[in-house]
Amino acid sequence: MDRLKFESIYRRYYTMMYRLAKTILYDADESKDVVSEVFTRLLRGRLYPDDDKIEGYLMTSVRNRCRDVINHKSVRERVEKLFLEEQKQDQRAYNINEDHKEEIQLFINSLPPLTQKIFRLRFLREMTYEEVALATGISKVTVYNHLSQSLQQMKKYFHNQQNDTP
Repeated sequence: MDRLKFESIYRRYYTMMYRLAKTILYDADESKDVVSEVFTRLLRGRLYPDDDKIEGYLMTSVRNRCRDVINHKSVRERVEKLFLEEQKQDQRAYNINEDHKEEIQLFINSLPPLTQKIFRLRFLREMTYEEVALATGISKVTVYNHLSQSLQQMKKYFHNQQNDTP
């Protein structure tokens, strides 16, 4: 496509394309980005629609690109929502830990010595499985097995504690 033809199309359709994008996205900056991307693809593309179909092509391209932006936004918003929910759960877990500190300490003390050490290194010192394995001289798989078993025991322990209280 030659420069004059492109400039003519740009001047003729830019405003119409921008309005459509803004109607769909409700955001001026994103709408400008969408229209710019469509024109960039038109300029770089090998496919050039006939003159009588250029308006439909451009408007459909804007609509489709707006859909992509909305879909990307919804994915991003879902990820942000999950992240915020995870932070809330972490805070609740911290509060539970503070509220039940003595009970947790009693449970940890009831574990075998090696499991106690692994539990404390992993959860109190926040070491990785590999760091715990190096500190204790055992494999990462063994660390995982000790932690998995101790967490299952902890669930049972607190489930029983909860059922014993009226």
